[in-house]
Amino acid sequence: MRKDTYLNIILTVNAILLATMLWVQIADQPLLAGNASAQRRTKPANQFVFPNDADQRQKLIEEMKKMSKSMEATRKLIESGKLRVEVTNLGEIKMNR
Repeated sequence: MRKDTYLNIILTVNAILLATMLWVQIADQPLLAGNASAQRRTKPANQFVFPNDADQRQKLIEEMKKMSKSMEATRKLIESGKLRVEVTNLGEIKMNR
């Protein structure tokens, strides 16, 4: 008798899942789907815009060049000795060790 009960439960669960899948396929809008409001559209909803990979890469390269120039300037400043670092709480730091 126990096998029959288990089989009936599994068959019922499968039937519910299949009915849910059928409903999602037939219905105009899925049951749990909603509109995402985190992103605003710049184009109408029926127009799909492909991202421009080359443009994105070029912007990334330009930003990396800016960052490299900034790091080089910082390195030169450190090497020139114009940048000074003073530790005013050295006693507190030694005590925390």
